Amino acid sequence: MMKKFFLFFLLGFTCSAAAQEPDLDRLYEQARHHLIELINIDTSKPEPDETAAVRYLYKELNKHHIDWEFLSPRKGAANLLARIAGSDPQAKPLLLISHLDTQAAGENWNFPPYKATLKDGNIYGLGATDAKNYTAMHLALFTYIKDSGKIPQRDIIFLASSGEESGSGTGLKWLGETHWDKIAPGYALNEGGGILRSPNSGDTLVFAEAGTKMYMDLKITATGEPGHASLPVQDNAVYHLSEALAKLTQFDPTARLTPTTRAFFHRLSLTQDPDARTTIRLLLNGTPKEQQMAANIMAKDPFLRSQLKDTLSPVNLSSGPDTGAHVPEASAIVNARLLPGTDPEAFVEELRKFLGEDERISIEILEQPELPFPAAMDGQDPLFTAIAETAQRMWPGAVAVPGMSPASGDGEFLRRLGVITYGLGPTLDPDAPTEGAHTADEHISEEDYKEQLRFFTAVVYTFAMGENILPQAPATAPETAPAKEQDENEVLPPAEEEIPVEPLEK
Repeated sequence: MMKKFFLFFLLGFTCSAAAQEPDLDRLYEQARHHLIELINIDTSKPEPDETAAVRYLYKELNKHHIDWEFLSPRKGAANLLARIAGSDPQAKPLLLISHLDTQAAGENWNFPPYKATLKDGNIYGLGATDAKNYTAMHLALFTYIKDSGKIPQRDIIFLASSGEESGSGTGLKWLGETHWDKIAPGYALNEGGGILRSPNSGDTLVFAEAGTKMYMDLKITATGEPGHASLPVQDNAVYHLSEALAKLTQFDPTARLTPTTRAFFHRLSLTQDPDARTTIRLLLNGTPKEQQMAANIMAKDPFLRSQLKDTLSPVNLSSGPDTGAHVPEASAIVNARLLPGTDPEAFVEELRKFLGEDERISIEILEQPELPFPAAMDGQDPLFTAIAETAQRMWPGAVAVPGMSPASGDGEFLRRLGVITYGLGPTLDPDAPTEGAHTADEHISEEDYKEQLRFFTAVVYTFAMGENILPQAPATAPETAPAKEQDENEVLPPAEEEIPVEPLEK
């Protein structure tokens, strides 16, 4: 199999002496304490009560003599806003945003989801990685800066938002429609990114979320003959639904490169082994047959598939509560994540054709993206420059890459409002995709959390305080080959014939 993709890319930056680094141990103890307290407050779906979490936050702000504002569209839904004023009124503010709500705990937890558990160097609990860890980290840093007495160059805004897991209707989307004049940042740091390290060399890739895929929910419904379960029939709605869902495993939309993913794969190719580098070269610059071949090879990896293709995931099944009857209707909710530029209605029509002309099967769009979809960040801005410079100072030889997250969140609404937004995140383990957010026994490593806090703190100090708090790193850069000119949402043509993949896969 093609080796995992890891990248190191050295960027040059202006030399400057490092300022005094904040007391990381003190910062971490505060963030750790806040995270434990926030996990112990249940803010889970379907009816998250975020008021108790906001009460904890504003009590902490009160201790540090920081003014705050409580913003709520309805009972239970709560947003908290605070600001540290900067010295330069012309410098656009930096927003530190995280959400307070979580998904429901689900089943199969070995630890209590609503009570933080510390074991084997990990903090377990609902929200440990999505996203109470960020709220705790932002709060610790925000109050630390206030206590330091230093005036930032630009305003720093703290926002703990509501309802992100349900579409932000009580949070950022509502705030953008009703209270945006109170926030109005120019830049934002959010969740959504992550850090990848090569298991062999330890080379570091900081994947900064610069954009996301589009979110859409579909309902596939099958009909059949109702009757008593003691008299089985072939015309059973559950059978028909099962057959339709089984077909989805073979649904393979055409691979496509967006400007963000083309730039990502181009940078990625610079430091890969010959096999992987050849595959990426064929993807970016090969003939139509070679492009399709390369895309199909790379799509065997779930993350790389998310970068190249529209995807579908069945997430919920329903056929009624009566176990004594075969029901007239069975349905499934299927979540789609579409590449920017995909026409949602055309995608559904393609899916209908794929499932075949069967009057017993219907597809309904429950939620579709709001178009036009906001453009991804291109990395040509001072916030990304701060992220890239800090990555090199923290991990010499590292690179920060603007990327497209398969997931969605508040970043979409911020970019729609014209805010330059990037998402940062924890160390990611490609071999353990079931140990992150939205899974049982959600947890964060204390070692990783401390490292993440140091990186995030250094980014904020560089960008908002004008201070490099980490030591200088060597400035070098590898030779790069120019990427082929790219049209918006380039479609990779299908191969004219089947091509064996063995020569490029070992």
